[in-house]
Amino acid sequence: MQGSPPPRTSEPPQPQVIQGGVWDAQVPQNLSLPVSGTMMGYYPATSASTALALSIIGLASGVMCFPLCGLLAVPGLIMGHTAVGVTKSTPGHPDTSAAKAAQVIGLITVGLLLLFFLVISAVIALEVSSGTF
Repeated sequence: MQGSPPPRTSEPPQPQVIQGGVWDAQVPQNLSLPVSGTMMGYYPATSASTALALSIIGLASGVMCFPLCGLLAVPGLIMGHTAVGVTKSTPGHPDTSAAKAAQVIGLITVGLLLLFFLVISAVIALEVSSGTF
């Protein structure tokens, strides 16, 4: 132990009267404010939620309108990659999971887009080589 605590007095400290001007103010001598909660820090802004939305919409739109898939997934992937870089430089950043999810979904969508183009190219090459085109 570092020592004994100060003795407690039964009567509260008397406020000090500050006189000046028109108003008189009473300020307690031992003013202590309770501190609660956690420390808040500053985190740099990211576009992780926008990147996640673009990646998800790009993946979902691949079923309905395939060219829209690439138009939305590629910017989502790029923005997600940028957001991951920002969150890696700041430990404990609240957007870390959203940035990684945007990057993964964007990679999956771009991979499916490339796979689709590969299959279409193979079908066109088969048709051309068979001579029925």
